[in-house]
Amino acid sequence: MKWQIASSTAKQEIYELWRKEKKLLTLEFHPSTNSARIEYAGEKRVFLVRKEGFLKNKTVLCNEYGIRLGHLVNDSKEHYIELNGERFFYAIDNGEKTKLIIYKEAKSNPLVVCDIDINKNSNSLFVSKGVTPDAKVYSSLLLALGWYMILPVAKESKLELAV
Repeated sequence: MKWQIASSTAKQEIYELWRKEKKLLTLEFHPSTNSARIEYAGEKRVFLVRKEGFLKNKTVLCNEYGIRLGHLVNDSKEHYIELNGERFFYAIDNGEKTKLIIYKEAKSNPLVVCDIDINKNSNSLFVSKGVTPDAKVYSSLLLALGWYMILPVAKESKLELAV
């Protein structure tokens, strides 16, 4: 799987999640409103990516009605996403190609492996070593991938996603 940037302007950034030659979903992120519009198989949803907590250090995903669906946790020991009560750990592997690995218990047994490149200067996304991607975009891509994982269709083909 791979995230690719489709277009980027000051008002919106459009990303597409591909698996081989098939587009799985489209994410349209609006930085000014922190909203993410996701289109999957003709279904369109709007999500709000916002910061909560005393120091605004928790990234939260809410649906179009303001109902909290999940959140990201990034601390020194753990990096995980929690959606619908399920916890998924994630790691970024900065090898030859940067990969986002989502797993339950062990990194060696991934649920999803996705190339994630963030570079607005080219037509593909890339996170190079030492470069911190835009946290809002990074969070929305991670949350969208997590949301895709909990869909019934994706749950049926989890083994294919890790390839």
